[in-house]
Amino acid sequence: MKLAKSLLTAGLAVGLLTGCALDKTAIIKVNGQPITKAQYEKALDKQLKTPQMQQMGDNLKNPNSFVMLMTKDRIVNELIVKTILDQQVKEHKITVSNDEIKAKRKEIADKLGSEERLKEVLKQNNVTEAQLKEDLTNEIQVDKLVQATADVKVSDKEVSDFYNSNKAAFNRPERVKASHILIEANPDKIKQEIIEADKNGKLNAEQIDAKVKAKMDEKMALAKKVREEAVKAPEKFAELAKKYSDDKVSAANGGDLGFFPKEAMVKPFADAAFSLKPDTVSEVVVSDFGNHIIIVKDRAAKGMQPLDKVQDEIKTFLEQQKKISALQKLFEGLKASAKVEYIDESFKPESIQNAIRNGIQNPQGK
Repeated sequence: MKLAKSLLTAGLAVGLLTGCALDKTAIIKVNGQPITKAQYEKALDKQLKTPQMQQMGDNLKNPNSFVMLMTKDRIVNELIVKTILDQQVKEHKITVSNDEIKAKRKEIADKLGSEERLKEVLKQNNVTEAQLKEDLTNEIQVDKLVQATADVKVSDKEVSDFYNSNKAAFNRPERVKASHILIEANPDKIKQEIIEADKNGKLNAEQIDAKVKAKMDEKMALAKKVREEAVKAPEKFAELAKKYSDDKVSAANGGDLGFFPKEAMVKPFADAAFSLKPDTVSEVVVSDFGNHIIIVKDRAAKGMQPLDKVQDEIKTFLEQQKKISALQKLFEGLKASAKVEYIDESFKPESIQNAIRNGIQNPQGK
């Protein structure tokens, strides 16, 4: 599960749940520690419930299908990775508090825009609150493990050197920092909702169009009302966004969209935003998304961004790269020295790869 940039982007998915094994039959042993059949089946069940796997249809019914064998290979590797890393976590006596888990959860929610948006993402990916907590715990453990075993600090010189070697990346177009309130108004969507509500089909085309127009007029009236409130009290724009905006992600942050270049937004929106002076409220701007009320908070001229404006961004990026590299090196060393025994030969990588090759050569099982 990927909710935000983290050490998990190193390709080492350590967020598998171990839980209480119902079937304690060992299929693999890592440094003498068993991985049970139940652990594998629980990890597989979790994977099969993802939206991506649900699209595979009948492939999921055949354990020897290409998709299922590839999934088996990946899960076996992930379970081994997790077991090795768990052993290191215990060896280094790493613990995670509830406050740390809450802080990590808030960090992810903030990046997504709101707690509401986080819950939507969890639902879309069939991730329970318990699974999220387990994944966050694993992520924090890995982060602490890396910091305990490697130097991931970034010096001012490293930041400066990166800036000087990648100046093109910091030569940016003109940007504005703006907030908006969206009153969603899509005539096609409104029409569809009216048709679906008219279950007995009593409305004719003309009546439906009239209802659509009335609804669009209602949306515009609301947008004008909200704009009037914003013009009277620009300092309350954030409150109005939280109260009225249909863009729930930005609304959670008071409508804040951050800095963006002109080409990042649809033309009506961009034209209006780039024509406004800071701290002025726009007229109602109509786009395909609906009716926008915009306020510009700041402007950034075209050209090279000075180091002091981007040094925090560079430092965060370099720290992340160091952590990922350190985790990869740590794991490669640990895996090379680990004693991995395949009690059940069918879970051995070579056995899975042979089954995949046989399936490709004999797709009909001939």
